[in-house]
Amino acid sequence: MLRSTLALAAILTACSTPAAPNAAAPAIAAATTPPLPAVHGPGRVENVRFHSDALGVDKHYVIYLPGGYGADPDARWPVVYYLHGLGGSETDWTAALDIETVADRLALPAILVMPDGDTSFYANGVTPPDYDACMRDGAGLFDPRADRAATCARTAQYEDYMVHDLIDQIDRTYATRRDRAGRGIAGLSMGGYGALMLAMRHPDLFSAAASHSGVDALLYLGPHPYAPGDVQLVESPALLGRLAGPIGALWLSIYGADRTRWEAYDPAFLAQKLAPGALALYLDCGTEDGFQLNDGASYLHDLLTARGIAHTFFLGPGGHDLAFWRDRLDDSLAFFAAHFAAR
Repeated sequence: MLRSTLALAAILTACSTPAAPNAAAPAIAAATTPPLPAVHGPGRVENVRFHSDALGVDKHYVIYLPGGYGADPDARWPVVYYLHGLGGSETDWTAALDIETVADRLALPAILVMPDGDTSFYANGVTPPDYDACMRDGAGLFDPRADRAATCARTAQYEDYMVHDLIDQIDRTYATRRDRAGRGIAGLSMGGYGALMLAMRHPDLFSAAASHSGVDALLYLGPHPYAPGDVQLVESPALLGRLAGPIGALWLSIYGADRTRWEAYDPAFLAQKLAPGALALYLDCGTEDGFQLNDGASYLHDLLTARGIAHTFFLGPGGHDLAFWRDRLDDSLAFFAAHFAAR
């Protein structure tokens, strides 16, 4: 799951200070919606393959259907999309984190969809892939050991794949709530970034987002540890790309060297355009995060607070690892359960 963690660890080193948990209730606008369906017993997990026009290839997703799904033909279920991290896959949530067990324990009244995002950061990339070369010798892959048939794509339009192809596939196939009030998105590490970025760029599609140890501030450079009022941001993405090794080259292939495009995909910049109450948000990170992502999370927390945007924020002991995510997974699932119930 975390193969690329080793590459990134050589670039970034942990430097963090303990901080106390800080929480605020998410802003949830009142709305008239159908009652949540009743959950009866354990849910079930299925693995599904479908074609993505945006990527030009078939992709896979894992889906959790709650206990009682299908019992009432008129019931419509909220959906939460859970995005994996860099070096991971759509099976991580079930194979490594047992998300279905947590959802069963909470009697979560929602469908969970766990898609394959490759190493895309869930954004439309600026560099067109060479599909034939990728399939032949792994050209263009962040990890040359990756399964080429599952990873090579004909285009790099991963944002379109997520917000068009995947959502359309889920809404056509399952008994879902098909409005933003019934749709959330979450993730860990790269996926935590993707969840915030996609929700902020597409507020017409999502009403809530959660980030576990995410890259919550893409252009955050320092300081480490975080010091309010002394924030330094990346001025030259091209320079960062050259200095940051493999992860820098990956970012440049996705965002290019134009800083304005980085800003358009940076949750910390997107948050400055959010209206209070527009999006329910949950953020967490470990104070021993090996990539110093706790500092970017603290920066985003302060930006949201300054704008009066209510959110849930947890900063506490833990690293950038499965142990921390297992401890926090029930919090994000409970966050979504409360969000859907309140709406």
